[in-house]
Amino acid sequence: MGQSGIGALLWSGLEAVFAFGLALALMRLAGAAYALAAPRDAEAVPLLHVLALAAGGATGIALLLALPHAGDFRPARLFLAGGPWAIGLGDVLARFALPDAATLRGARDALSTGGAGGAAGWLALALLAAGPLAALRWWRGRTRLRAIAAFLLLAACTALILHYGAHLLAWTASQLNFWLFAVALFAWQRWRYAAPRAGH
Repeated sequence: MGQSGIGALLWSGLEAVFAFGLALALMRLAGAAYALAAPRDAEAVPLLHVLALAAGGATGIALLLALPHAGDFRPARLFLAGGPWAIGLGDVLARFALPDAATLRGARDALSTGGAGGAAGWLALALLAAGPLAALRWWRGRTRLRAIAAFLLLAACTALILHYGAHLLAWTASQLNFWLFAVALFAWQRWRYAAPRAGH
């Protein structure tokens, strides 16, 4: 590999580090926003937090199953030279940071067509309804509104992070290409020959 190839690989690695750092920052921001919006005694009712994460996860999965470009995640296209993932980080953020209109329409249509996408969509709707209903039961007055807002905020952030994270992983795998298998082999060998931990 020439100097230009090594430089391109290093640049791709720096882009991937920045992109993953952004994802981690968004996760921390989502947690902080939930803690700020939720009622003070929300920690005593952890089920609201769990419901929000579950609702966001189901929504994120429904969105991923509704992607019009879902075929781009197949290995044959993932590692294709000049394929759909041969783009820069700026294009990844511009095109995949948020679900587009076609993805939202696909998720809506899946509710009536059934299949895995429809099941994920209906589960997401059920969980999105369960959270506010639980907040109405557990809190009173304005505290109810804070609980509902916190639930919806965390659910939305979880769904968006899952959507962004899936695209980020695919893009990173495409950028690493052959080196992805080298890194995976190195990690597996380290795990295989790691000294066993002493029992407690």
